[in-house]
Amino acid sequence: MRERRKIPRYLANFRVYFPEFNIWGHTSNISLDGCYVAVDSSMSEGFITDLLVELPVVGVIALKGYVQHLGETKSGAGLQFVQVRFEFDQSDYFSLYSRFLKSISQLEKIRTNYLDLVQQNQLKLCTMPSESEKAETN
Repeated sequence: MRERRKIPRYLANFRVYFPEFNIWGHTSNISLDGCYVAVDSSMSEGFITDLLVELPVVGVIALKGYVQHLGETKSGAGLQFVQVRFEFDQSDYFSLYSRFLKSISQLEKIRTNYLDLVQQNQLKLCTMPSESEKAETN
């Protein structure tokens, strides 16, 4: 299937909370327009809901999302972000989110540069030890 999205989508695993349903989930990808949240829920397509997204370094921000589609097994939801003009702080939260997304593209460029240097044998790819390796050394 050909990708129809015009805005970049980034793989991201951020905690999400839906106060209206008192349920937690995690994003699997995000974009300026929306995100996909892995969540077991009884949400319905077409529903507009508030969500809190925990962004690294930034903190928790409040957004509003339109449930565009449900996952095949209803274990997730594709949300399209909406700005509601009559909610005073909504555009400020969305502005913070937008600025955060711009930083992700910069981080991806840094990551690509790092991997290029590894490929050219100028740097060694570093990895953290696994939890089992950590336990063996103690």
